[in-house]
Amino acid sequence: MPATPWPAVVLELTFLGMAVPVFAQTSPFKLQPQQGSAAPPPGTLRESSGPPPPGALYIPEQPGNALLITEYLGRPVYGPDKQKVGTISNLLVDVTGRVTGIVLEVGGFLGLGGKEVAISFEALYPVHEDDQDLFLVEMNKAQLTAAPTFKRAK
Repeated sequence: MPATPWPAVVLELTFLGMAVPVFAQTSPFKLQPQQGSAAPPPGTLRESSGPPPPGALYIPEQPGNALLITEYLGRPVYGPDKQKVGTISNLLVDVTGRVTGIVLEVGGFLGLGGKEVAISFEALYPVHEDDQDLFLVEMNKAQLTAAPTFKRAK
């Protein structure tokens, strides 16, 4: 069995322990009332002077205010005209664990000839409409295709 690349493991673990907008556990598209989270804010375990309190290290189940990366990756993204404009290929996470951007695969056909474009995380809107869960952006396919190609760090 091939080993999981360490950046993917770090990204998933970082994303699970951070605070994100409050969404329903079964769907990221329906808001729930604000609930307290047992998870500490990002960085507090590393920056505290003593050992972490018992139970602060482990998260036994997915909190109602947290999403899994798998709820984003590979999902189609639609523009204002409800036409598919791209697919989510990755998330950008800063050193504090905050998701700052979404990397979209745009253009191309059947996975060929496309490119990656990164947009701000706040530019992606999860919407529940017509009994469908959708990710929307306020850009059309032509705008995203014309956007600068996302360059990965070496």
